[in-house]
Amino acid sequence: MKKTKNIKGINKYIANASLTIEASLVLPIFLFFFTAFLYFIQIFIVQEMLQKAITETGLSMSRAAYIYSDFYDVSDSKTFDEALLEENIQRGFKELYRTIIYKGAIKYAVESRLNLDRINNSCIVGGFDGIDFSSSQVFKCSNDIDIVARYRVRIPIRIFGIYEMDMIQRVRLRGWSGHKIPALYRVIEENNGKEESFVYVTDSGSVYHLDRTCSHISLSVEAISGKPTWQRNKNGGKYYPCEYCLKNEDSQEEIYYITSYGNRYHKDKSCPKINRRVSKIPITEVGERVPCKRCGR
Repeated sequence: MKKTKNIKGINKYIANASLTIEASLVLPIFLFFFTAFLYFIQIFIVQEMLQKAITETGLSMSRAAYIYSDFYDVSDSKTFDEALLEENIQRGFKELYRTIIYKGAIKYAVESRLNLDRINNSCIVGGFDGIDFSSSQVFKCSNDIDIVARYRVRIPIRIFGIYEMDMIQRVRLRGWSGHKIPALYRVIEENNGKEESFVYVTDSGSVYHLDRTCSHISLSVEAISGKPTWQRNKNGGKYYPCEYCLKNEDSQEEIYYITSYGNRYHKDKSCPKINRRVSKIPITEVGERVPCKRCGR
C-alpha cells in the first residue's frame, strides 16, 4: 500500500516537472513572436504616417497647380505676390515652385507634416534623414506630381541573414490645372488627309504653340513713365530690372517698357528679352517640345 502511494507521488512530481519544462520552452518563443508582431505593427503605423504626409503634400501642390500653370516659367512664378492667395493655397504654391526649382525642397515640405520625434525614434534606419526623395518628380514632362519615398527599416527577426528591408512609398497626382492637352499623336492623326498643320516655336523655347497670338510668344509691350515701383503684372508679380538691358540698376530713364505677364522692366524696346523670334514649323517637327499650357489645350 505504501509502495503504491510512493509511485503516485513520483508520477505527480514528474507531471509537474514536465509542465514546468514545457512552459520554460514555450514562453520565450511566445514572447519573441508577440514582440515581433508588435514591432511589425509599429512598421505599419510609421508607413501610414508617412503615406499621409506625402499624400497631403501632393494634394497641396496639385491644388496650387492651376495658379502656376498661368506663368511663363519658374522665374516668373517667384515674383508672384502670394498675399493675393488664400492661406492654404499659399503654402501649396510655395512648395510647388520651390520643388520645381530644387527637387530636394520636397523633403522639407513632407517634413513639416510629420511628427519628427516619432519618425526619428522609429524603425526607419537613420530616422527622417534616412528617407530618400530623390526619385520624386514634379511637372517633369507632364502635369503630374510624383512623390517617391525610399527608406530602410530594421526588422527584429533575422531572415536569411537580413537585418533591414527596403521600403518604397509613393503618391502620384495630376496637377489641377484644368488643362486637357491632347497627345501629339492624336493631333497628327486628326490632321491626316488634311493640309499639314503648323505650330509656332521660339529659338530657345521648350514648348510649341498652336496660336500665334498666344500671350507667351506675342508679348504686349507697354511704355511707362519712370520705374514700375508700384505696378504689378497680371499675375500679381512685381517688376525687376532686366538683366540684359538694365545691368546698371541705378539707371534713370524717362521711359521704361514692361509686358503684361513678364516680371522685368526694360529701357530698350528692342531688348531680345521682350522680342521673341517666332518660327512657324510643321507639327511633325516639334521634337521633344511639349504643348503650351495656355494655347495647346
